[in-house]
Amino acid sequence: MSKIKKIVRSNVMGFCMGVKAVMHKVEEQVELNGNTDIYTYGPLIHNPQVIEKLQLQGVSAIKSPLKGDGGTIIIRAHGIHPEKRKNFVDAGYNVVEGTCPRVLRSQKTVSQYSRKGWFIVIVGDKGHGEVKAIVGCADKYDVILSAAEAEELYLPEKTLVIAQTTLSKREYNEICSILERRKPDIKIIKSICPATSQRQDSLHELTSQVDAIIVIGGKNSANTRRLHLSALKSGIPSWHVEDVCDLPDDIYGFETVGITAGASTPNWVIDRIEAALKKGI
Repeated sequence: MSKIKKIVRSNVMGFCMGVKAVMHKVEEQVELNGNTDIYTYGPLIHNPQVIEKLQLQGVSAIKSPLKGDGGTIIIRAHGIHPEKRKNFVDAGYNVVEGTCPRVLRSQKTVSQYSRKGWFIVIVGDKGHGEVKAIVGCADKYDVILSAAEAEELYLPEKTLVIAQTTLSKREYNEICSILERRKPDIKIIKSICPATSQRQDSLHELTSQVDAIIVIGGKNSANTRRLHLSALKSGIPSWHVEDVCDLPDDIYGFETVGITAGASTPNWVIDRIEAALKKGI
């Protein structure tokens, strides 16, 4: 029998500004064009339920132009490598800009400094779409994600450091402090999205109010994984779930349960999981 008596939502969770904006652009294109030749550059966001919903609307994910197609390609919030963008333009696609403004700013900054001969240090996940997009704007660069890599990294005279916008502030500050110790005149760009920090701070506040936490979001969502890791580091039981079917039986053994969600998690998924938990109240 469930012991859950109370469910507490994090004050900051779910879709971030960039995701909300690009989702709106997809809806606009579907309304304008029906389900004819609408594509997203790779999976629009890291959430399986949203991707499935888009597929039902006729929106497919592609990574390169389809021969003889020339439809509409919507750039996801993570951005796109400049050469990839050019490939779509040259193939006659209508390119709809969905890149998060903060990512665009990072790309612009890296382009400007690269043209002046600066070495670019990108702090983030090498395999993440946003990092790949930023890398495309750099001439000389390296990508790191750990303190150990920061200690070993070669640092030329003119070096700029910039972060994946969804990186945790703690991770970035730790790496930057090492780089500054090694090279005091290094230039550091504050590129982390405030929503990322707010989400982490809100989670920290939540951990003091509950007995266990459910973190909702795609298993391939980097910021959701970081939220889950932060929840685990708080010392209270925590689970990362994508949908209701992932809810562990153990969660019903706690009286007060907190829920939070990654930046690519839609409200309707959050609501569905909360409703499932409430059935035990």
